[in-house]
Amino acid sequence: MTALKGVVRVDRREIEISRPEKVLFHEDGITKGELIEYYARIAPRMLPHVCDRPLTLERYPNGIDSKRFFQKEASSYFPDWIRRVTVKKVGGTVTHVVCNDTATLVYLAN
Repeated sequence: MTALKGVVRVDRREIEISRPEKVLFHEDGITKGELIEYYARIAPRMLPHVCDRPLTLERYPNGIDSKRFFQKEASSYFPDWIRRVTVKKVGGTVTHVVCNDTATLVYLAN
């Protein structure tokens, strides 16, 4: 993964990183950029555990000490190269993200 002015290259994908300097873990001073680098580093160990599974994302947009929310539905703005799977639920269906590669993991960490 190589950083290029807010853009990282992961495998054959270029992923724009918004505000990599944003502090997410205030007590430790860990930034979004550092968190993304961590996920890229651990991808070989993590991916076998999430591969081919529909994901629910626990999101902390303003850092770990702020409000969180859960996201099941894949956002419409997610790039086409991110795999999705539609599963049944009571009253309908939900389309989840599936994370089978490092690029997807990095995108979701952003």
